[in-house]
Amino acid sequence: MKKFLVPAMLALLLFTAGCEKPPTEEPPAEPPAKPVQAKPDAKPETKPETKQPAPDAQVKPTENKPARNEKTEHALNVKVYYPDDSGMRLVEVEREILVDDSVNKYVAAVEALKEEPDEENLTKIFPTNARIRNVTVRDGLATVDFDGSILKGFVGGSTGEEFLIGSIVDTLTNFPEVKRVKFLVDGKEIETLSGHMDLSTPLERMTSLTE
Repeated sequence: MKKFLVPAMLALLLFTAGCEKPPTEEPPAEPPAKPVQAKPDAKPETKPETKQPAPDAQVKPTENKPARNEKTEHALNVKVYYPDDSGMRLVEVEREILVDDSVNKYVAAVEALKEEPDEENLTKIFPTNARIRNVTVRDGLATVDFDGSILKGFVGGSTGEEFLIGSIVDTLTNFPEVKRVKFLVDGKEIETLSGHMDLSTPLERMTSLTE
């Protein structure tokens, strides 16, 4: 009996062991991926940057402002005096002069006498090469300062000197703020222009030449 029992138990044990599933083996872990190294000649991709305008570079609307150095020129009508062809009197005519910040109206008015008159029977008495250095007005007195060429350029006699001085005096005294006119040459007082008129003192309007 025992002889049959032992082999049977052995057979049962072997059968049971064969029916058990072997333990599940986990797949081996994959080795970690190696970092990809960039090639030496590869350049990193960069995105284009959008440049923002600097605060001071913002475009401002254009303003129509005059330039600081721009001269403000305007026209002015003045009355000037030319001698007539007969040498008897001074004739009043109107002229338009242009003045700005660098040229005062008194200089421009006297300079107008250097131009040939368009009117008939009138003549120019002002020497062409004579230059006016300045004309200043203060307390009713206009001071006309010529350069030295006026003494060399004027060749008229007593009548010519009287009409030249008279045309300047009457032209300047047409401005209401001018009552008298004094003459200088190169900034210095003179007694006469060509020896016929006394210019050592200021002259008032010469009405006798316009009547």
